[in-house]
This record gives sequence, C-alpha cells and structure tokens, in this order.
Amino acid sequence: MVVVGLMVAPVVFDHDSHPLSTYPMYSSARGREVTLPAALALTDEGTEERLSLGVIGASSDPLIVAGELRTAIRNGRAVERCEEIAARVDDPAVDAVAVVMERHDVIAQVEGEPSLLARTVYATCATEQQ
Repeated sequence: MVVVGLMVAPVVFDHDSHPLSTYPMYSSARGREVTLPAALALTDEGTEERLSLGVIGASSDPLIVAGELRTAIRNGRAVERCEEIAARVDDPAVDAVAVVMERHDVIAQVEGEPSLLARTVYATCATEQQ
C-alpha cells in the first residue's frame, strides 16, 4: 500500500522529482509535427543525406548531438558548427555540409512516407576535400 501511495504522490501533490516521477516527457501528448536540427551531406550531383552522429558531434547519443546543434543555431554559431562538422567529413563525394532545422510530420515518417514539411538552412560550408 505504501508503494502505491509513493507512486501516486507526484500526481496528487503536483510535484515531479526523482525518484518519484510521472516522467512527463513520456506521458504527455505530442503534436503531429516535430522540428529537429540536422546536418546534411550535399554532393555535386544534388543529393543530400543525413550525416552520422559521429560526424555531427562527439557523442552517440542523438539527444546530446541534437542539443548541441540546436544550441549552435540558437546562439548564432551555425556557420562555425558547420565548419567543424565539414572538417570531420571523410567522403570525397560530399562537397558541402548544411546545418538546418527541419519540420516533419511524425505520422508520415512512422509510416515510411515523405515527412519533410519545411526546412530552414542556417549555414552551408564546403568540406575540406574541396
């Protein structure tokens, strides 16, 4: 009975903290659209693809890498971040890197359909191979 009371306490007292948490990041409804930062590899043929987490940042955690990219955009350092990423690209087919914010339809993405709704480019820079 005590355990059940402790689990319900954060909801009853409207206080969320460790170790008693409602985990609001997982328990609240999300919208159909999501805006995410990304770094894209651009080729001279006009193709583009997402760069790996290892090329974009020094972590394998997508939340950390996305947070670093989002912070660079917000702080007006997108060009500097783009150049750092471009210096790590080791593919002669990639001519440039673009740092962008993209808005996606989550349902379409889950269903394997095209999901890109909008893209804002904050920086484009050449790779060192160029």
